[in-house]
Amino acid sequence: MTKYITMLILLALINLNAQDKSSSLENNQFKINVLSPGITYEKRLSKNTALATDLNLSAGFAYNSNSGSKLLLSPYIREQYRYYYNLEKRYSRDRNTKNNSGNFIALSGSYYFRPIGNSEYVSVYDGLTIAPAWGLHRTYGSGINISLIAGAGYNFGTDERKANFVPVVNFTLGWVIGKK
Repeated sequence: MTKYITMLILLALINLNAQDKSSSLENNQFKINVLSPGITYEKRLSKNTALATDLNLSAGFAYNSNSGSKLLLSPYIREQYRYYYNLEKRYSRDRNTKNNSGNFIALSGSYYFRPIGNSEYVSVYDGLTIAPAWGLHRTYGSGINISLIAGAGYNFGTDERKANFVPVVNFTLGWVIGKK
């Protein structure tokens, strides 16, 4: 009898372990970004889709031949509808899918506010950028997270600036601080 109970407990533990290593997204995930200081919240919508919200501070350098170089800081908010397309493949190859580690395509909408301080060097600022994008998201055992997003977007600038096509590139380094 104890042999059967031991076997049932072992099977239950194996099943629990298998459920922990899943090919689906986390329900909710919070991340603190370091390179682009801010926070990210990602909410699962279905097995392979999520909505990610970023509130960050973007840093950049501007150069003017008369005044030299200047560091510019610009706050932004970004919403992304992400479709993770390779979770099953990563899972079947025994690669990490925990904390939404996978590749995705996304529809991204970003609103950049005016740079903090003097913005005379900047040709395009405060405006809405809409872009299709490709992304890579990896979280390691310690909770360290890297994310790379690249695409081509269209910027709807302010009244004083013309709207135009812009490259969309974002790299973040951070830590996953909460998930559910």
